[in-house]
Amino acid sequence: MGHKLSQIKVDNYKSLISETFELSDYTPLIGYNNAGKSNILTAIKWLLRKSSLQAEAFNQVGTPVSMEGTIEGIDNNLLQLLTAPHRNSISPYIVNDQLRIKRVQNQPGDTAANIKLFVFDPNAANPAQPWIANPNGIDNALNVLFPDPIHIGAMENAEEDVSKSKAGTTIGKLLGEIIEPIENQYGANVRNILDGLRNLLDADGINRAPELTQFDTDVNQKIDTFFPDVNIKLHIPTPELKEVFNKGTIKVYEPQSPNGRDISSLGHGAQRSIQMALVRHLAELKRAAQNHHTTTLLLIDEPELYLHPQAIEIIRDALKILSSQGYQVIFSTHSPMMVTHDDVANAILIRKNQPQGTYRRRTLKAAIPIVAQDAPSQLQLMFSLSNSSNILFSERVILTEGKTEQRILPKIFEKVTGQSLGIYKYALVRQGGVASTRKSMLVLNAMDLPTKAIVDLDYAFRNAVSDGFLQAADVDLVACHQHLAQIAQANGIALEGDGYPTNRNSSMSAAQAIAFLAAQPAVQQNILNIHTKLLGHNIWIWKKGAIEEHLGLVGKTEQVWATFVNALANNNLNAVATDHAEITACVTWLTN
Repeated sequence: MGHKLSQIKVDNYKSLISETFELSDYTPLIGYNNAGKSNILTAIKWLLRKSSLQAEAFNQVGTPVSMEGTIEGIDNNLLQLLTAPHRNSISPYIVNDQLRIKRVQNQPGDTAANIKLFVFDPNAANPAQPWIANPNGIDNALNVLFPDPIHIGAMENAEEDVSKSKAGTTIGKLLGEIIEPIENQYGANVRNILDGLRNLLDADGINRAPELTQFDTDVNQKIDTFFPDVNIKLHIPTPELKEVFNKGTIKVYEPQSPNGRDISSLGHGAQRSIQMALVRHLAELKRAAQNHHTTTLLLIDEPELYLHPQAIEIIRDALKILSSQGYQVIFSTHSPMMVTHDDVANAILIRKNQPQGTYRRRTLKAAIPIVAQDAPSQLQLMFSLSNSSNILFSERVILTEGKTEQRILPKIFEKVTGQSLGIYKYALVRQGGVASTRKSMLVLNAMDLPTKAIVDLDYAFRNAVSDGFLQAADVDLVACHQHLAQIAQANGIALEGDGYPTNRNSSMSAAQAIAFLAAQPAVQQNILNIHTKLLGHNIWIWKKGAIEEHLGLVGKTEQVWATFVNALANNNLNAVATDHAEITACVTWLTN
């Protein structure tokens, strides 16, 4: 897409005390109910289209509502598409293809004339006062760059959005898309018909209806009594072609309703489905047109509301298309289905508390460079974490190493606590590999998502030192390393160059060798010490090597996992897990 609103700073608006949001072409706003997501959408709308705000829109009455926005992508190619007056009004204020604007309303109920629009002047005579109030023509230039935003509310606006043609409604936009080709093909015929009506009904019509002429005569006789020199003619205006289309609406037809009925007669689910179908059709029209000189803000509260899961995917794809076809899509959502792995990086986590009000957490895209400076590491972290969109819908994250934890741990957690991971607002995320454990934890913590990791014992031997959680000379690590060297040859355990097990040319797998080491009485205390040290870094290691050893599982297959889960459903944990105490301790640690 070309230009877009890339940033907005909101001050003193509803639940927003002072916060800045980075916006992309397709920006999900994710947060719990009443976090203030809808307020962000209406703030964006107000920045681009002023209206008089009342007292309830002010977080603190007596302090102005102020919003600053950065528009990027205003390059020379775009400027050449504008008319000279519009181009001249904004060109002096553009730096690096960016324009900064600010809108301010000082008190509730101010008139439109008192709601000021400012532009940031990079060449201001006084650098301490760079904001220029209401430069000539700037509002009109903004209207060209950003036509009326389409704002679709979560509940109340579905009927109006699809049944009343206005500039900012979906049906209004759709009619705007189809009116030009209809005018081109049928304009002459329709105008002839309208001209005929105009001649029949207009006060100066050539073939004016005799009934209207008779009405004029009768009334003028009575007016002549009061004003001898005054005459009247009844004038019935005939609409222009565009006015006809502006009256467009939607009628619903079903077998039991052949005459059609208003959309208001349908339930919320049907209304929302029709609304999203129109959005999808708009996406297809825009994709075919490939003519995007303007950017329209599409602001949607919970587009997934009332929709079937398959329909959610369809509307998500439609919105993605629109976001690359002249629309900037910003929406609130409670559905992971609205956020693909490509979108996780730009998703904004919205929270609210006292005294901050509504605020944002750092996005994944912003958090990763804080932790990893080199491009390959950033790419690896992005790929690993963005494949788990459920991290965006949680308050805490549990990183796991293997499939067994993913399949079984949620059921164990529920059995021990009596509640699901979802009730605790936890996200269970499988890592692509434990080598990124530290960086993943740092990234998630930078996003204000407290994180704990569950890893196999070999993590302590192979990764904990490089991750900075243990010292290379740690006495317990050294003791385990030395004991492994002592028992390896006698038990057919092949070792890598680092002195730890390998699968190659060995009597057992590397995982089995670690479990064999963990069972040695000589290192039991050392492993317990390592376990305790890593707990201090929010990392749980399985002291027997892996979770399967504690559960008593004999494999890592779907059949093995299904059998265990079925047994757990009908029995207590101590009846199905060989080391239920350790499993319970892990769950207790997670909840603390």
